[in-house]
Amino acid sequence: MAKISSVTIDEIDKRGDIVALVSEYTKLEQRGANWWGCCPFHNEKTPSFNIMSEKNMYHCFGCGAGGGIIKFYMEMEKLSFVEAVLALAKKNNIEVIYEGNADFIPQKDSTSDAYKELYTRVSGSFHYFLTQREEGSFAKNYLLQRGFTEQSIKNFQLGYAPRNRKWIKTFLRQKHYSDAFINDSGLVSTKYPDYSFFANRLMFPIHNKNGDVVAFSARLLEGEGPKYINSRESSIYKKREELYGFFQAKKRIRTEKKILLCEGNFDVIAFHQAGIDYAVASLGTALTEEQIDLFSRFVDTVFLFYDDDLAGQKACQKAIFMLRKKDLTVKIILPDAGKDPAETLEISGTEGLTKLVDKAIIDVDYLLSFYAKEHSIQGPEGKAKASRAFFSYVDSLHSDIQKDASLERMSQYYTLKPEVVKKEYYSRGSVEASFTKQNSPLLDAQKQKRIVLSAELRAMIAVLANNDCFKEFRSRISVEELDDPLAQDLYIALEESYREGSMSFESIMRKTANPELESLVAKYIVSGEFSVHFKQIIDDSVLLIKRNNLEKKRDSISNQIRLSDVRDREDQKQLDMLLSEKMHIDLELETLKKGKNW
Repeated sequence: MAKISSVTIDEIDKRGDIVALVSEYTKLEQRGANWWGCCPFHNEKTPSFNIMSEKNMYHCFGCGAGGGIIKFYMEMEKLSFVEAVLALAKKNNIEVIYEGNADFIPQKDSTSDAYKELYTRVSGSFHYFLTQREEGSFAKNYLLQRGFTEQSIKNFQLGYAPRNRKWIKTFLRQKHYSDAFINDSGLVSTKYPDYSFFANRLMFPIHNKNGDVVAFSARLLEGEGPKYINSRESSIYKKREELYGFFQAKKRIRTEKKILLCEGNFDVIAFHQAGIDYAVASLGTALTEEQIDLFSRFVDTVFLFYDDDLAGQKACQKAIFMLRKKDLTVKIILPDAGKDPAETLEISGTEGLTKLVDKAIIDVDYLLSFYAKEHSIQGPEGKAKASRAFFSYVDSLHSDIQKDASLERMSQYYTLKPEVVKKEYYSRGSVEASFTKQNSPLLDAQKQKRIVLSAELRAMIAVLANNDCFKEFRSRISVEELDDPLAQDLYIALEESYREGSMSFESIMRKTANPELESLVAKYIVSGEFSVHFKQIIDDSVLLIKRNNLEKKRDSISNQIRLSDVRDREDQKQLDMLLSEKMHIDLELETLKKGKNW
C-alpha cells in the first residue's frame, strides 16, 4: 500500500491550528506566548496542559502526554496515524499525496461512508415529511402541543416516516442505490425487503460524535405496536458506543465541563429547549463504559435524571458507581411528582426544568436515602445491611478525604457513631482500597518507560527544537559519535527528514516510531527551554560530545600502551604510532577546552 508523503504531513503541521483543535476538547486561555488549559487526557482541576502554538506542540505536566497536532488527534479520537492524517487533511483542506505513485487512490471504507451518506439523506427526507408535507402535519402538531418548538425540531432534525411502506425502496432506487445495498441498510424489513422498516412514526435521527446520522429511533404516535423501535446495530452503529444528543451537546459539554444523563430522546430535547443543552441520553441501554469514555475527559460533574421507579433507581445507582470510579462528581435530579422532563416542560415550561437542575442533590445523600428505604434502618439489622451497601459506594471514591467525609455523613444519617462506622469499613478490607493508586493518571505517567535525559539526548532535542541548526550540526557531529540509542534515533530521523526536505516535527517524530520519546521531546520543547540561548546549548553539547569521544579514544589507546610488549622493531613502531595518536588527541582536547571547535 502506498505511504502518505511527508509533504502532506508537513502541510498539516504547517497549516493545522493546534490551539483551535484542542479548544474543541477543553477550554484554553493564553498566558504569554503559550496556551494553557485542563488536560483533556485526564481529569484535573488545575490547568497543567501547555500548548506552544508556534511549534504546534503540546505537553501536559500532569500526566506526561505530549507531541504534535497529529499525535493529539490520534490520542483524542483513538485513531491510527493514517486515519488521523486523513481526518486532519480533510479538516484543513489539504490534498493527501502518496509516495511512489502519484495516481494512487486510497481504499476507503466505502460501504460505511455510503451508509452514512444514505442515512443522512433519508434523515433529510423524514424531516421534510414532518415539516413540509401534509401527511406529517399531525406528527408536527403532536410535538408543538407537547411544548416543543420549531427550533427544537430543526436542531434535532426530527422527522416523520410516511404510512406508505413502499416509498423508501422506490425513493432510493430513483437515487440509483442497488437493491442489495438497500436491503442491507436496515431501512427496509429483512423479511419483506420491499417494505420500509419505519412507517407512520415520529423519527429521531441518531448522530455519532462527528455529526453523521448512523441510526434512527422511531416513536409510535397512533395505532398498535411497540412504542419505540430502533435501527439494528451495524458497521456504523453500536448503541453502547453512542449517546443521543451528544453531537448537539458536545460543544457545551466541553465549555461547561458538565453533562446531564437522562433516559429518553424527548427528555434530551426538553432539557436543551430549557437552555440545559448539555443533556444526552443512552440508547435503550444502561450506561456503558464506552458511553462514559465519550465525555469523561471533558467534564467534572455529571447530573443524572432517571425514572423514580425501582428500575430507574437501580440504573441510577449503577451509573453513580461507574462515574465515581472515573473520579467525577455526581448529582441526582429528582423528578417532579414522577413526571419526566418532557412532561415537566409541557406543564411548567423551561423554568420548571431549570428549577429541577438547581435543586439536584449530591449522590451521597441520594444513596443513603435509597438504602435506608430498601433495608429499613429502624433496627440494627437494617442499618447493618444499608451500611454494607453504602460501603460499595465508598469503595468507588478516589480520595481518602472523600471516603472519610462520606462515612461521617453515613454515621449522621443512620445515627451511628463515626468511629464505629470507620472501624467497620476499614476492617472489612475495601475491595477497591487501592483504586486511586491503580488508576492515578500521574502514576500512569510514572509507569511509562523512563527515559534518562543524557547530554547527547538533550543536544538532539535542542537541535530538533531549532532544526534549521541541523545542517551545521551534522557537519560537526556524526551519528557514530553518539552513544545514547535514543539520541541516535533522533539524529537518524533528522538526517532522513533533512535529505527529504521535510523537517516538520510530525515528520521527524514519525520516523522514530517511539511515542514515549515524542512525549519527552514535546515536554522540553513546549517548556521553552530551548527557545533562548539554543545556539550556546548546541555549541556546548557539540564540545561535550567531541570531548567524551576523544577521552574514550584516549583511554583505549592508553590501555593499549600499558599492555604493550616491545620485542622487536615492528612492536616499537606500533607503540610509537599509539603514542603519537595519544599526543594528537591530547592536543585536540586542549583545543576543545579553549572552545575553539565550533
